[in-house]
Amino acid sequence: MKKTITTSLFITTYFLLMSAFGIIAAVPGNVEKAAKENVRREIMRNITCPDFVNTNTEVNDVKALVSVDKNGKVSLYEINSGNAELKTYVEKTLKEMNLKSVVPTEKFVIVVKFRVV
Repeated sequence: MKKTITTSLFITTYFLLMSAFGIIAAVPGNVEKAAKENVRREIMRNITCPDFVNTNTEVNDVKALVSVDKNGKVSLYEINSGNAELKTYVEKTLKEMNLKSVVPTEKFVIVVKFRVV
């Protein structure tokens, strides 16, 4: 009987410890994901739809690979779009952008879909 209680206690303690380690390990990933989402939102707020966009089409989508440093400076690594004028516009805007929320991020993809109402 004593051996059964000891074994049960050991198994329960082991399970609780592994669960705690799992939660601790998961938190940094969630924090980083939330930081990237906040940065993405701030970037999107700072890119306005230019007047030369007059149709709603996927050609007006711009995909960019970016990161942000500790000073809020956006670094652009790659940019693609079917609309050369929009590509140039977003590239210039991103290179001049300094974000207020200074959360350094690793590289991530941002997709800007320009649509007219």
